[in-house]
Amino acid sequence: MAMDFLKQQTFLGELIMDPNSSDDDQFTLSRRKEAINRGEIQFALDSKAIKEYATSTVSSGYIAMPADWLETYILIIDNSVVSTRKEMALMNWERDYQSGEDGPNYYVWEFSGEKRMMFTDDAGYNGKTYKLFYFKKPTVTLTDDTDESIIPDEYREATPYWAASRLFQQIGKAELSNRMLEQYMFYVNKAIVQTHKEYVKFLPATPDISTAFKSRTTDRQGHGNLG
Repeated sequence: MAMDFLKQQTFLGELIMDPNSSDDDQFTLSRRKEAINRGEIQFALDSKAIKEYATSTVSSGYIAMPADWLETYILIIDNSVVSTRKEMALMNWERDYQSGEDGPNYYVWEFSGEKRMMFTDDAGYNGKTYKLFYFKKPTVTLTDDTDESIIPDEYREATPYWAASRLFQQIGKAELSNRMLEQYMFYVNKAIVQTHKEYVKFLPATPDISTAFKSRTTDRQGHGNLG
């Protein structure tokens, strides 16, 4: 049976040796819930175990990043992969503008609370379909006992461990805090290994054969045309 928010709270009570069964508990229920919810976000950030997908059309020279976006895994526009080498610092915008390089580069910035991927050449991708594969974070607070985390069930014990570490740290119990953090990292590392297996995170050999085969336009290595 899946671990819901109530079970996470109960497990946290066991870890801090305080079951929250009376009015004189050291940690209030609101503090426990807040700590678990902060742990949910931290686990998503540390493990990159929660994957998501979005698709739409590039408009006005930018892509509005989803509210739960944490990190981009791969971006495909018009069925072509947009290389991370196209990403630039905003301070280099003028250099890019003056260089006249072919194809648009992009930078990421916040506009009135909305994170956007802005392309330096507005016409380059406008009207084309994009497919964004990304890692996400929780955006909905766990409140009711029946609420369930978006973290895969096999890792949901991680956030009570993180919460316990935070609570112990607040009352000066550094050794217990560190022990809880070690257990939290155990789940993080398990999630990282499993996630990498699922989306095949490795770099295949890609010898540079474009010089010897300039006339070839067929991609033999899976990284775009060579012509």
